[in-house]
Amino acid sequence: MISEKALKAKVKPLIGLVLVGAFVLLVYEVFYWFTHVYENDVVVQTEFTDISSRIDGKIEKVFVAEGSPVSKGQLIVTLEHDDVRLSIRALETDLALEQGNRARLQIERDVFEEELGTKLATQREKIRTLEVELASVDDRLVLARKDLSRTNVLVGRKLRPESVLIAEQDKTLVLEGRADLLRSNIAVAKRELDQLNATKRQLAVMDNKIQVSFIRETKIQDLIKKQELRLKHRHITSPIDGVVGKIHRYKGEYVEDGVNILMLHDPELFWIEAYVDEGQIRHVRTGQEVLIDLDAYPFRDFYGRVRQVGSVTTRGAGNGVAGRKRPRSGAERVPVRISIDNPPPVITPGMRGNVNIRIYDNIKLWSR
Repeated sequence: MISEKALKAKVKPLIGLVLVGAFVLLVYEVFYWFTHVYENDVVVQTEFTDISSRIDGKIEKVFVAEGSPVSKGQLIVTLEHDDVRLSIRALETDLALEQGNRARLQIERDVFEEELGTKLATQREKIRTLEVELASVDDRLVLARKDLSRTNVLVGRKLRPESVLIAEQDKTLVLEGRADLLRSNIAVAKRELDQLNATKRQLAVMDNKIQVSFIRETKIQDLIKKQELRLKHRHITSPIDGVVGKIHRYKGEYVEDGVNILMLHDPELFWIEAYVDEGQIRHVRTGQEVLIDLDAYPFRDFYGRVRQVGSVTTRGAGNGVAGRKRPRSGAERVPVRISIDNPPPVITPGMRGNVNIRIYDNIKLWSR
């Protein structure tokens, strides 16, 4: 049996060793508390892109699955669109009919203009011919009147027979009648020319109909573009290069404008979201080195740096990015974004872990 004295002699060194160890641990913890900011229950975050439809409709097909990669511009979802295609075909038929109608109007207008031009030229030539003939008759009438006057004098002097006078009078009367007829025909021809000129207004009417046809065609084309835009909205493409995170709606489901169908995220974009106690946030600065421990990789250390310190506490902050968890109630906390310099090969939003933010650059507790 070991005596009590011998037992005490053996226990005292152990107690001393424990006390020394406790003291050293206390000193280390105090020193660590002064040189680091430690936060547990941090979360891996990324930027999520919610994909929704701009119009109401029933999902025809989902071309991707959860976890599948997608490229920018890739077709990922289509809504039923047979009705839109039928509307486009009907409008294209209306457009062809309108273009045919305008072509007919243009031909009629060109034919009318050509015929009118011919008639106007003919009428002007007719008037010019009558005026030339009238001028000739007027000249002959002047000579006939001179001859009549001279013959009348000679007959009065008994130098010419009276029959000659009668013949000259008949000649003058015929010329006067011809001149009056020509003047009447010229007046009628000019009125007819005025009437032909008045029909030029029909060209303006035809031009107006053609212009209205152009307007109707533009309206139909705008309706086609509107339907094509609706058709485009029923073909939903990826706005980014990313990965499908979650599918909310599937084939056959009816979705309304703005309702999320699926969610994408960039597989190359990740960060750590930590909520630092307001009592320690004064020590945190952008660029500080951070040691990261992820629960999914318990035997590996990851490193990063503080990239952003939030400007509002958790009381004023909402949930923000999808998957973000607000810290438990208690002291106010400030969100801090931390980059991951050497991310693991498999990392997903929502992974949890712990971080140590080294707040003094002249003290280094670990080496890479």
